[in-house]
Amino acid sequence: MFPVPRSDAIQNFNDGISAYQNVLHSAGVHLNPLTNTTQQEIDERMNQIERAKENTTHPERMQKLNRLRNYLLEISYQNQ
Repeated sequence: MFPVPRSDAIQNFNDGISAYQNVLHSAGVHLNPLTNTTQQEIDERMNQIERAKENTTHPERMQKLNRLRNYLLEISYQNQ
């Protein structure tokens, strides 16, 4: 049997934080890269993204925040 390949969700999330700093800061949120994939850390970042979404009305910025959220959901799913 071959090992199941792990997705790049963690790297994509961390890269996304760097790429979307202006979106996050304009929404009043500062996210740190994910170094620990415990559910508590994932939930904390998910809550920060939800707060940012509450402060955002621009559709393209909302899409970028949703992309970060989807990476976190993928990481959470992989941890189960």
